[in-house]
Order: sequence, then structure tokens, then C-alpha cells
Amino acid sequence: MRADDLVPLGRTGLRVSRLGLGLASLGGLFAPVPEEQAAATLDRAWQLGVRLYDTAPVYGYGRSETRTGVALATRPRDTFVLCTKVGRIIEPGGTDTQPIWADPPPGVGPRLDYSYAGVLRCVEESLERLGLDRVDVLHVHDPDEDFTTAVFEAYRALADLGPF
Repeated sequence: MRADDLVPLGRTGLRVSRLGLGLASLGGLFAPVPEEQAAATLDRAWQLGVRLYDTAPVYGYGRSETRTGVALATRPRDTFVLCTKVGRIIEPGGTDTQPIWADPPPGVGPRLDYSYAGVLRCVEESLERLGLDRVDVLHVHDPDEDFTTAVFEAYRALADLGPF
């Protein structure tokens, strides 16, 4: 078994590398990550055959998605699987801040929003940060933070948006 072997992702029809790359660290999880190091990390993962990438708006308050999009922009879009998440909107004065982000962009923060409209906004803003036309997998980030809204609104929005 090789980490870069492509395998089916459940019944989705997507094929992913056995090893994926979680990108919270590129958003500055616990320690700042310079732009060059973030780009080098994604380039090296690509060289090693990683084709599954997982990011989220809350990772560095948009920084991880932006860096991921820049690194993947030159790759053929059908050769990788990209996951991101919904449930947090990044905006000026967002109050759901977390001390785990070492060097977040100034003046912005996340706000929990599992509403139908919030999910649509979150996806639209993620696509803007990524600079891509689509993501392949959407997760509801920490649905236990507002379980009722996540179940009755966020999941309905994902169903209406899909399949991915």
C-alpha cells in the first residue's frame, strides 16, 4: 500500500490519495507559517502524490483557503479533491475567535452561522478565497456548536447545493 495510491471516496465517485493533507497548519495553527513555507509544503505534498486537501474558512480566518487556492491554481482541477467546511463566516469583528491561531489577519474573525443563508454565503466566500470554481466535499464544521440549526438548515443547504 502506498500513500499516493488513488482509492474511491465512499460512493461519491471521487478518487483520492490514501493520504490527505489537512491544512489548518497553513493558517497558522499554533505558530505562524510564512507564505513561502506554506507554498513549499503544498508543492512537496503534490510531488509526493497527495491529491486530497482539507481546509476551512476558520483555519487562520481565511488564510488557509487563500494559500491553498494559490498553490492549487496551476494544477489541473480534475486531478485533486478539495474539501472545505461551512458553519463559520469570516467577517470584520467576528466574535468566535480562538487563541490557537498564531497570526490571524487583523480586524476579522469567525462568526458561527449554520443557517441556510449562512451556508450559501460561506461556500461563496470560500470559493472566492480559493479562487476556484468548486469544491468537491463540504463538511459542516463543529455542528455540535448549534446542532439544531446545523441539522435543520445547514444539512438542507448542502443537499440543495450538491452533489459535489
